Amino acid sequence: MLMSNKKQLLIICSHFHPMKHIASYRMNAFAKYLDPSKIEVTVLTISETENRKEKVFNNTWVYYLPYNPIFRLRKQKQTMPKWKHWLFSLNNKMMRFFSKSDYPGWQKNALKQALKLEEKNKIDFILSSFSPIDSHLIAFEFKKRTTDNKWIADMRDEMSLNQMLGKKERKYYKKVEDYIFPEVDFISAVSAPILDGFKNPINKNIQYIEIRNGFDHQEKLIKKRNQIFTFVYAGTFYGKRKPDTFFSALKELSDSGQLKIPWKLLFIGTPKNFSIPKQFGKNISFVESMENIEVIKVLAQSDCNLLIHPPSKAKGVFTGKLFDYLSVQQPILALVDVEDVAADLINKCNAGNSVDFYDINSIKEELLNIFDCWQNNIENQYNEVLISSLHRKKEVLKLQKIILNEN
Repeated sequence: MLMSNKKQLLIICSHFHPMKHIASYRMNAFAKYLDPSKIEVTVLTISETENRKEKVFNNTWVYYLPYNPIFRLRKQKQTMPKWKHWLFSLNNKMMRFFSKSDYPGWQKNALKQALKLEEKNKIDFILSSFSPIDSHLIAFEFKKRTTDNKWIADMRDEMSLNQMLGKKERKYYKKVEDYIFPEVDFISAVSAPILDGFKNPINKNIQYIEIRNGFDHQEKLIKKRNQIFTFVYAGTFYGKRKPDTFFSALKELSDSGQLKIPWKLLFIGTPKNFSIPKQFGKNISFVESMENIEVIKVLAQSDCNLLIHPPSKAKGVFTGKLFDYLSVQQPILALVDVEDVAADLINKCNAGNSVDFYDINSIKEELLNIFDCWQNNIENQYNEVLISSLHRKKEVLKLQKIILNEN
C-alpha cells in the first residue's frame, strides 16, 4: 500500500462530469474546489458502455464503471411519443418490482474498484451522493470491509421523508436509513430543513453539516435594459409546477388595461407542457437547452428572471436555478412558498420579491411594481457580499474543513 501526505477522498456518485445535471454540478464542485495540494480526490461514477479511467479538473481520477444497459430504469421525456412514454413507464415499474437499484450491476463494479483503490492507497474519507440509493449502499459495503475511514452521506433530497415518493418507496428508504446510518459519520444536505429531517437522537455519533449548492462561474456579465421588457425562465415544468398563476395574473392585468408596456417571455430548455393564453402567443418564445454559462449570459440580459415552484409539504427547497439567478443580479420574481428558504434568501440578497405561488392578486401587485421600477430605471440595491458568498467554492470549504479536521 502506498502512503501519501494528502488526505484521500473517494466520491461515489451516479452523476458526474460530463453529465449535465444539477446533481453533477454539485459533485463536480467537490472535485474542482477541494485543495489539490492537501486532498486527493478519486471518483467512481456510472458508464453506459465501457469501463474507462480519465483525469479531470484538478488531477481528479474518475472511474466510469458500467451497469446493465438493458435491465435498467429509463428516463422519460416530455417530447417522447405516448407509446414510448408508456413503454418506459412499464419498464420502470417492473424494474422497481424486481430491483431497488437504479443502475443494476454498478454496485458490484464500484465496490470492486473501491476495494482495489483501498489496497493501493489508504482511503481516509468516502462521500456518497443520494439519489440514487446505490451510492450509499456501495459506501456501506465498503466501510464494512475496511477500517479507519470516515463516511460522509451527502443528501440532495430527503429519503424516507420525501413526500413526492409513494409509501412503499418511503418505507424502503426508512429501512435503508436504519440499516446504514449506524456506519455514517457525517450527513451533509443542501439546506438546513432537509438536514433537520435526518437528525435522530438514536444516531448520536453523526455530525450534520449544511453544504448548499451555489453558482459556479466567474463571468463579468454585461447587463442591459431591454427596449421590450423581457422575462426569462430557465428550466422545466412538471406536476403542479406550471406557470398557470403567472399567466392568470398577466391576463387579468391585460384585460383590465393595466398592462401598458410591451413585454416578452423567453423559456430556456422548457418543454411545452402547459397552456399559454391565446392573447400572449406572440409574446412567448422557446429556445433549446444550452450550456450553463450560456444560460447565465441570457439571464444577465433579462429585465426579470422568473422562479416558479409551488409550496409543498417539503421544506428546504432552494430550486436548482436560484443561485444562478442571484449571481447575475437582475430582479427576480419568485412564485414560491413565501415561508421557505428560497424566499428568505432572495429577501436577504435584496434581489427581488417573493409572492405566494397561488395568490393572483399579490402576483399582479408585484408585476406592476416590477414594471414601474423598469420604466423609472429604479434598480435593486443588491447585497453583493452575500451573493458573492454563494459561489460553490465557498460552500466546498465546509467539506474541506471536515476532511482536514479544521475547526
